[in-house]
Amino acid sequence: MIRKGTTLMNAMPQRGRVSTGLVAGYTALMAVFGVVVFAAPAWSAVGWASIGLLSAGAVVLGARLHTPADRTPWWLLAAAIVAMATGDAVYAAGTRDDPGSSPIMADVCYLAMFPLLTAGLVQMTRRSVVLPDRSRLLDLLTFACAMALGSWVLLVDPSLSGAGLDNADKSALVAYALGDLLVLITTVRLVVAARRSPALVLLALGAAGMLLADVAYALAQAGGGWLPGGPAELGYLLFYLAWGAAALQPSMAELTAPADARAVRLSGWWIALLGLSLAVPPGTLLVESITGGVRHGVLIAVVSGVMTVLVITRLTDAITAHRRAVARERELREACGALLAVTDTDALETALRAAVGRLMAPEIRYEIVFTVSDGDLAGVGALGRQARLLSTRMLSQAQRDRVAGFETALLCPLVLDRTAGVGALIVAAEPSALTAAHDAVEVLAAHATLTLERIALTAAVNRRDSDRYLRTVVRHASDVMLIVGPDGRIRYASPSLATVLGIEPPPSAELRDIVHPDDHQQIWQTLDRVQHAAEPDGARDTWSLRRPDGSRVLVEVRYRDLRHDRMVRGFVITLRDITDSRRAEQEQIRRAFQASPGGKNRTSGANKFS
Repeated sequence: MIRKGTTLMNAMPQRGRVSTGLVAGYTALMAVFGVVVFAAPAWSAVGWASIGLLSAGAVVLGARLHTPADRTPWWLLAAAIVAMATGDAVYAAGTRDDPGSSPIMADVCYLAMFPLLTAGLVQMTRRSVVLPDRSRLLDLLTFACAMALGSWVLLVDPSLSGAGLDNADKSALVAYALGDLLVLITTVRLVVAARRSPALVLLALGAAGMLLADVAYALAQAGGGWLPGGPAELGYLLFYLAWGAAALQPSMAELTAPADARAVRLSGWWIALLGLSLAVPPGTLLVESITGGVRHGVLIAVVSGVMTVLVITRLTDAITAHRRAVARERELREACGALLAVTDTDALETALRAAVGRLMAPEIRYEIVFTVSDGDLAGVGALGRQARLLSTRMLSQAQRDRVAGFETALLCPLVLDRTAGVGALIVAAEPSALTAAHDAVEVLAAHATLTLERIALTAAVNRRDSDRYLRTVVRHASDVMLIVGPDGRIRYASPSLATVLGIEPPPSAELRDIVHPDDHQQIWQTLDRVQHAAEPDGARDTWSLRRPDGSRVLVEVRYRDLRHDRMVRGFVITLRDITDSRRAEQEQIRRAFQASPGGKNRTSGANKFS
């Protein structure tokens, strides 16, 4: 993992340097073609076609180089740029001899560009989940209706009425105005939804340049006619340049990546702006009534009806969201109550699965990964406490296998303090479902963390009370009882170890610290026997212990494997001092030998030659 992480960290600056070089070369080429467009009008058609193809190629190259989570929005933006470049080339070629005319084919290309552009921007905002519901979209549509009504009544209609344009030109200008309005709405929504990044700034800058150039074109058409090569065309050049450069930025991948979910909050200025928008239709009607007659009554009525539908839809969504939040809060309380009865990690995982199932809608497909192993979190990096939405590609291989089929997951680290991470709760589902359940799952993960801490503390308290009980029971026993962990350290020693055998093990002592060095190898042989023993009583052996003065104590050992017992989780060793019995046995054997004929002969021979 370290080698892999180091490689990725080294690759990121290298990719940034490559992107910087591409942007520099791309900007230089765009500057050359821009000079051709403005300095050599006869070659403007070739110049605009080259600019458009270069910009679209930059978008395609950036999508392949930086591998965003979803490339579809960038393909749509590249197609929109190609459509616009085709229109510019056709317009420049068709107006070379007659600057006042506008080829129909150019209008078709321009009008085809708007839906492609809008679809690409909408796809980007859909991938970002900062807007967890459609409330902001409804607000933006309400603002757009108010702006469209005010612009038509105050600017567009008076300009078209006095310009002497035919119906085809008027229809084209109206279609351009509606297309620009769609681009404005989707761009604003993208700016509100996505994280701030160089790619986002360049996209917004390019859209602003195109919109300003379109306004200048509409005013010129309503006035004396559009003249190619004018300063207003810098806006179109800025559009091509900025959008191609945005795709070459490494941050372009963030525009289609899942973002952290946060509830939409209505600020005071946003409410004031919404109220001002709702006041535009009646205000327009009042002004026209006072100034001498209602000329746009039908338009005002239609816009008022659309805005009413938008506001009612937003109110209905808010009521529905509130009901769902109340229901989710009730389910969360019940789930947290169920965690109070959990006594081990297996039961905790079962309770978490049931709780997340209650928080999710019945039709939502999801998968849960609950882990208490720090090693499984190595692929995610330093997590901290905050829950976050991320791509499943950032998870470890084992976790990716369990959430196969999902692209987005909500990761909730289980952290007791700033340094102690005990695991993670991962929920994989659709981004919209994860957005709705984000806060509830985060609270559930916090309660799971407390439950894990309670389980650990309860186990520690039970183990301490068991040690006290055992110490009281075996205080005056002649047998010595030891509890040894899997690592060989003595976790518990009965008082008789000191009173009977005269051995005081140091703190955190290992079993070999009290066994005589000659029998160290015997420890591992006995351990191997007890791990493979079929007898329920474990293995038996004879060791010699070492007293502080260096003398030996011969003990009979009974070894039992209780590592799977929840209260013990180790090896239980019973020691019985057999030094005196072994001496008595040897003395008895010696006396019996001395009483035998062989013993008498040995004694007689020893006395004769001594």
